[in-house]
Amino acid sequence: MNVLPKRLYYGWLVAGSASGIQFANAATAIGILTVFVIPMSEEFGWNRTEVAGATSLGAVLGAALAPFSGRLVDRFGARLILVGGGLVVVLGCMYLSMAQALAGFYVAFTAVRIADQGLIQIGASVSVGKWFLRRRGRAVGLVFFGGSLGMIVMAPVVQFVITNWDWRAAWVVLAVVMLCIGVIPAALFVRRQPEDMGLVIEGADEQIRVGHGRDEQQTPLREVVRTPAFWVILVSLFMGSVAISGVGLHLVPHLTQQGLSPPAAVAAVSVMSISGAVAALAVGVLAERVSAKLMLMLAFLLGAVSMWTLINADTLTEAYLFAVMQGFLGTGVNTLAPIMWASYYGRRTLGSIFGMSRAAQVFGFAVGPLASAVVFDSTGSYRGAFVGLGLVAVIAAVLISTTRRPETTNRIAPE
Repeated sequence: MNVLPKRLYYGWLVAGSASGIQFANAATAIGILTVFVIPMSEEFGWNRTEVAGATSLGAVLGAALAPFSGRLVDRFGARLILVGGGLVVVLGCMYLSMAQALAGFYVAFTAVRIADQGLIQIGASVSVGKWFLRRRGRAVGLVFFGGSLGMIVMAPVVQFVITNWDWRAAWVVLAVVMLCIGVIPAALFVRRQPEDMGLVIEGADEQIRVGHGRDEQQTPLREVVRTPAFWVILVSLFMGSVAISGVGLHLVPHLTQQGLSPPAAVAAVSVMSISGAVAALAVGVLAERVSAKLMLMLAFLLGAVSMWTLINADTLTEAYLFAVMQGFLGTGVNTLAPIMWASYYGRRTLGSIFGMSRAAQVFGFAVGPLASAVVFDSTGSYRGAFVGLGLVAVIAAVLISTTRRPETTNRIAPE
């Protein structure tokens, strides 16, 4: 079966399942953990550096796992990776609901962060990238829209549960959401690639067959790592990830320090997520027509502007303005990264390439929150940290602007 003119293309079921597990994966997000920072710190007496350390440790270990899980996705498909990662998150959240000491928090949250960065993030976007060609941008955008929607919904839900019950009940809610919306659909619907089901990739002409279409031409991994563009993009994504993650864990504490109430500060997290959801869909569609490189550069520059906005934000208007810009930065970069890799090097080794790329991003995610925590614990203010993050974002924009698509790769999407 090569085309399905009167039936739903199966790739949309894959995209829907990947979007669902990204929705539930809000449980692992720093933007959700920031809601837990104050109640858990007050109960146990932890400082910000101690809490941030768990996010960084999990990110580093997840980064180490990402290249291997990317290769597994190329070879066996994303279903096992997604289901396994989702189950780890379920068990980790249940354990967090019973945490009594910092060591237990480290074990559990490190595990869920490893599952997030080393498994779920790799499997979700790559699984969709292998099913779509012409509409790859909007399909990948749908995946990250699910992640942003999860933040929109779950941040106020978590705050509501904490306010009316306690923070332990909120972790249980996150576990149940992951099981029902993430694990079960992924187990039922995710498949490796259309060829395994006798289908042709979406967007291919009828004449294109396995091994004969333009999309099947790709640069071998050993040649990919020899191209200058690969390393420049990696460094740029690393620096951009430092800028993105350096705020997330500390946003609610910073805004409350600036005089906003906790519910208002948490609402800024939801505004950021709404902005990210819009960005995921808009960027996904635009990436089918506009250079992913150009949009990445603009996203990093927008991130630098957002940092300057946040430094002195002490009103709802300023906080929400920052949240809108930061939402476009975070989700925009995550959406564009796999699209850019597929455009430069093809889809057959997309999992391996994106696994290495994600490792670089995750190392950035590890550095950002820890660096901001150290600055705060040393100075009592986040100002120095946010100024530094803005400068890092500018450098990332300059680096990404210098990349060029390798001449050996087919031009399937706009450069």
